[in-house]
Amino acid sequence: MLPVRDQQGLHLPEPDLWLDPHRPRPFAFVSHAHADHFARHECCLCSETTAALLRARYQIAESRLRPLAFHSPIEHAGHRILLLPAGHIRGSAMLHITRLSDGKSLLYTGDFKVRPGRTAEPVVFKHADTLILETTFALPKFVFPSAMEVEASVLRFVHGCLDGGEIPILLGYSLGKAQEALALLHEHGIPALLHPKVAEMTEACRTTGLTCLPEPVILADEIPPGHAIIAPPNAVRSTLLRRLKNARTAMLSGWAMTPGAAYRYRVDEAIPLSDHADHPGLLECLQRVQPKYVLTVHGYAQEFAAELRQRGIEAWSASGQDQLELSLPTAKAQAKHSFIKRPNCGFADFSDLLRLVAETHSRLGKIEHLSRYLAALPPETLPLATHWLAGNPLPRSEGTLHTGSAALRRALLSLPKAREERYRTLSLSQNDAARTARLFLQELTPAPEPEELHGVHQFFQQLAAAPGSLSKIELLADRMIRFNPAESETLVRILTGDLRIGLKEGLLEDALAAAFGADPAILRHAHMLTGDIGETALLAQQRRLTEASLRPGVPIKVMLASPESDTAAIFQRHPSPLWLEPKFDGIRAQLHKRGNQVSLFSRDLRSIDSQFPELLAEARKLPGDFILDGEIIAHAEGRKLTFQDLQKRLGRLTLSQIDLFSETASDLPPVVFVAFDQLYGNQSSLLEAPLHIRRQHLEALLQAPPHSFRMIPVATAHSIEQIETAFKQALLDGHEGLISKNPSSPYSPGRRGKSWLKLKGIMPTLDCVVVAAEQGHGKRSEWLSDYTFALRDTLTGDLRVIGKAYSGLTDLEIEELTEHFHRHTLEKQRRKHWVEPNIVLEIAFDSIRSSRRHDSGLALRFPRIKAIRRDKTSAEIDTLQYAQSLL
Repeated sequence: MLPVRDQQGLHLPEPDLWLDPHRPRPFAFVSHAHADHFARHECCLCSETTAALLRARYQIAESRLRPLAFHSPIEHAGHRILLLPAGHIRGSAMLHITRLSDGKSLLYTGDFKVRPGRTAEPVVFKHADTLILETTFALPKFVFPSAMEVEASVLRFVHGCLDGGEIPILLGYSLGKAQEALALLHEHGIPALLHPKVAEMTEACRTTGLTCLPEPVILADEIPPGHAIIAPPNAVRSTLLRRLKNARTAMLSGWAMTPGAAYRYRVDEAIPLSDHADHPGLLECLQRVQPKYVLTVHGYAQEFAAELRQRGIEAWSASGQDQLELSLPTAKAQAKHSFIKRPNCGFADFSDLLRLVAETHSRLGKIEHLSRYLAALPPETLPLATHWLAGNPLPRSEGTLHTGSAALRRALLSLPKAREERYRTLSLSQNDAARTARLFLQELTPAPEPEELHGVHQFFQQLAAAPGSLSKIELLADRMIRFNPAESETLVRILTGDLRIGLKEGLLEDALAAAFGADPAILRHAHMLTGDIGETALLAQQRRLTEASLRPGVPIKVMLASPESDTAAIFQRHPSPLWLEPKFDGIRAQLHKRGNQVSLFSRDLRSIDSQFPELLAEARKLPGDFILDGEIIAHAEGRKLTFQDLQKRLGRLTLSQIDLFSETASDLPPVVFVAFDQLYGNQSSLLEAPLHIRRQHLEALLQAPPHSFRMIPVATAHSIEQIETAFKQALLDGHEGLISKNPSSPYSPGRRGKSWLKLKGIMPTLDCVVVAAEQGHGKRSEWLSDYTFALRDTLTGDLRVIGKAYSGLTDLEIEELTEHFHRHTLEKQRRKHWVEPNIVLEIAFDSIRSSRRHDSGLALRFPRIKAIRRDKTSAEIDTLQYAQSLL
C-alpha cells in the first residue's frame, strides 16, 4: 500500500505531499477553501475553482497555486495524481493518487457529500486500494432527512417568519451553506440580503461560473419587506444583527440532528442542512470505492473504524490511538467479506452508466456517456437498455408491470434478518424507494450473482406474468437478494420508472442519434411513428430510420392545443374565417383499426380497450384501416352527460371485474366516440396533410357512422364577436369551451404549438397533482379528505404547491383515495401524509392571485375538486407558467 504518516498532519512520503495540513508545508493538497483546511503553503495543489476562491478569500499569490482541472491527471514523483469532485462545497476535491511502478492507489476524500446540491459539483468516486475517509458524522444515528424535507423546513421557517411580520435569518458558513441557502431562496422567488462576508464569497462563486446564484445584495440599515437574511454563524451576536428586534434565527448544520441543538446554538430553530456525508453516505462511499484498507479522520474516526472492523473491513483511525484494540478477528468477522462482492456483468455496467449520467450535469456530457454505451451494444440487447433508459421495464407490446412501492417494501421486509424499524428509518430519511432499497440491502449482506441484460428482461417478463401480488413479492425478494445492492437500486428505479438521472426523452433521442451517426430530427420523427424507443434504436443501428412509418395498432402522441386567455388573441393568430370546434369534457383517445383488429389508446398511449368494449365492437363496422383522434364522452338519451358520469368507466372496471361482481355493462353510463381528426387512411399516413384535407377523409369514413360514433361539428367565424358568440353557445351546450384550429396545419404529434388554440370557460380549470393528503374532521375524521396539490415548474421540473381543497368528491371517491394514499405515503407528519405524486385532480376556482403562502407564489380563491383525472398522469398536469399567465 502507499504509506501514510500522521505527523502533525497527514503526509504521503513517497510523493512528499501533505493532505490538508494546518501548518504551512512545501507541497500540500488543499481539498477546498474552508479556513480549517488551508494554510499558506509554498505550493498548493487544488482544483481550479478552489484556486479562484483562495485568491478571492485569502489573496494568495498566483505563484503559490497549482490548480488542476477535475479528471485531468498529472504525473509527479513517480505517481499519477487525479482530482475528483467531492460534492462538499464549490470546487471541493478528492485526491486520487496511483503509484506508477505497481498500480497501487489511494483516495483521500477530504470533506465530501454524497447527496447532490445546488452549488457544489456532484461527487465522483473511483476505486482505490487505500481510502482515507472523513468521518464527521459517522455514527449510525446520523441519517440526515431527505433533501426535500430539509429544504421544506428552510422554506417553512422563512415563510412562517415573513407571514408573521418577522425577519428570517439563516445562519450558515459564508462559503458553502450560505450559497446553498441563497440558491434555494432564489429558486423559490424569495429575495435575500447577505452579510458582507457571505456577499463576498457569493460573488467569488459567481465568478467561477455558478449561474444559480443571484447578484448579491449586501445587508444594510433598511430591511425591505419580504426579505430574508443570510449570515455566518459567528455573526449572530454581531451589532449588525442584534439591532434587528423582530428577527428569528435558524442554524443550518448537520449537528441540528443532536438533541438541544437550538438551545446550544442560541437560535430559534436548527435545521439539518449539511455539506458532509451522513452515516449511509459513508457506507455508500466504501461500497463504491471498495478499498482494501481504510484510514478514518476527523469526527467519529475511532468509532467508525471499529464499526468497519466488526464488518470485517481492515480500518483504523489515522491518529493510531485505536491500534491498542489489535486482536484476532472474531469468527463472525472472519466469515464476512470485506465488501459485498460486485460481479462483472452487463447489468452492473448498466448501473454504472446510470450513476455516471446522474453525476454528469452537462447535457453534452450525458449524451457522450450514453452514446458511447449504446453504440457498443449488440442488436439483441440494444432495445432492452433503451427501454430501461426511457423508464419502461418492458416494451408496450409485452404488457405492463404494476409493481409499486408497497410491493417493493414487502419484498424487502420478507428477506431474512430484515427489520421493519430499520427500513422505516431509512425510508423516512431518504424519501427515495431505490436508494432506500440499496442502503437496506447493504446491511443484509446479499450474495450477488452476475446477471446480463437478457436475464433481467426475462425477470421482468416473469414479473408481468405472475398471477398475483404474493407471487410478484416472492420474485422480487428472490431477485434483489441475488443482486449487488447497487444493481438492486437500479432494478427498483427501472420498475418504478424513476431513474432520477436527469434523462429526458429528447436527450435519449439525441444520444441514439450520436451513437449511430443519425440526424436527430429524422430519429425523432421515426420514434414518433414507431411509438417504441427500442424499435427506433434498432432502426438507427441498422441505418433504416427512413423506413419507419405510421401504422394502425401503434399509438402516437397526440397533438395538443395551447391555451389562450381571450378571443382577441385567437383572432389575431389564426386566418379568417376561423375554424372553431367545441371543446368536449371527456377523455382524449385514439382509435386504431387494422383489418378486424381494433384498439383504443388514451392520451398517455395506454390501452383502454377493456373499459370501452362497445366502442371496439362498433368500430369494426367501419370500412378500411384507419387511425382516428377524438374524445370519449358519456352520452345517454340524446344528451351529453358530465365528466363525473364518465369517471365510472375509468380505471376501475374491466370486463373480468364486471363478471366477477355480477355487474352488467348496461349498469355503466353509455359513451360515444366524437372524432375530430383522421391520421391514417387509404393505407397511408395523413399526418402531413392539412387539416381541411384530413377532415374530408373523416367525413368520407363517417358518412353513416355507427350508433356510438359522432363527428365533431365545425363552425366558422369572421370576427371577434362571432368567436364570442360561438364560445358562449359552447358553454351553454355544456362544453368546456372552444378549440380554434388552423385549417392548413399538419398534425404535429406531441406538440403544443399555436396551430390549435383552446379557450376555456370564464376561468379555466387546472389539472394538478396531489402531493399531500390530510385527515379530515367530523364525519371525515377517519379519511384522508384534504388534498394539497401542485403544478409543474417547467424551468426546474419541480412540483410547486398552489393550493388545498377538500370539497367536490363523493364519500366513495374519498374512501378510494384514502386507501390509495395510504399505500403511496412517502412520509407522515401527524395528520398529514406526503404522498407519491400520482393522482391528478381537475381543480376549479373563482380566481388566482399572487401569494407567499405556497412555494408556487400563487394561490387559488375558492378551489374545489371538479374531477379525478384518472386518464392523466403527473407528466400531463398544467404548468406553473400557465397558471401565472392567468393572474
